[in-house]
Amino acid sequence: MEKLAVIVPYRNREEHLKVFMPYMEKSLTEEKVPFDIFIIEQHDDKPFNRAKLLNVGFSEAKEYDYFAFHDVDMLPVDSDYSFPDGPTHLSSEVEQFNWGLPYDGYFGGVTLFDKESFVKINGYPNEYWGWGAEDDDVIHRCMIMDVDTYRKACRYRSLNHERNIDRFEYNQNLTKLYEFQNSDSPKTFIENDGISSLTYERISSENLSDRTKLIRVKL
Repeated sequence: MEKLAVIVPYRNREEHLKVFMPYMEKSLTEEKVPFDIFIIEQHDDKPFNRAKLLNVGFSEAKEYDYFAFHDVDMLPVDSDYSFPDGPTHLSSEVEQFNWGLPYDGYFGGVTLFDKESFVKINGYPNEYWGWGAEDDDVIHRCMIMDVDTYRKACRYRSLNHERNIDRFEYNQNLTKLYEFQNSDSPKTFIENDGISSLTYERISSENLSDRTKLIRVKL
C-alpha cells in the first residue's frame, strides 16, 4: 500500500502544532493510511517561504509514494487522504472561508501530489517570499506540463491566527506570477525554479512522536 508523507511548512505556530499533531495522527490512523508527518521549520530571519519549505519536505521524504502539502492551521473534519489520481486539492470546504473556497481556482491549504506529477512540474517555485501566489503558480505549472488536477469535497476546521501580510512582498509575488503566466516560454520558468534548483541548510531534526519528525532548516 502506498505510503503518505504529510509535509507541513512551519514557523512560530507552537499552539497550532500542539493541536495539529495529535489530531492528524489520530485522523490518519483511523483512516488506515500509512503515513509519517514532517514538520519543516524555517529557522532564519528571512520572510516566510511556504513553497520552498514544501520543496524541502519533498526532498527530505522523497522515498514516500505521495505527499500531502498541509497547512498547520487546517484540521480535517471529513476528508480523504488516499492515493490520488493526480494533484488533488482537498481543502475545498474550509471553516475560515465560510465552508467554501476563498476564490475560484484556489489550490492551497491542503493538496495531495503523487511523486511522478510533482517531479514532472519541478515542484513548487522557490522564490515566492512572504504571503501569496505560490499555489496559483503551482496549478499553472500543472497546466503547462499537461498534468491533470482534481478537487475533492473535503471539510476542514480552521485554527485562528493573525495574518500580517507585507504588501510589498505580496505585490512582488503577484508580479512574478504574472510574468510566469504571460511568458512566451513558461517551461523555462519551471525548469529554472523548483526542486531541481533547491538549496537549503539542514540545521537539526528531532522526533516529536513515532510518526512526526521536526526538521529545522535555513533557506
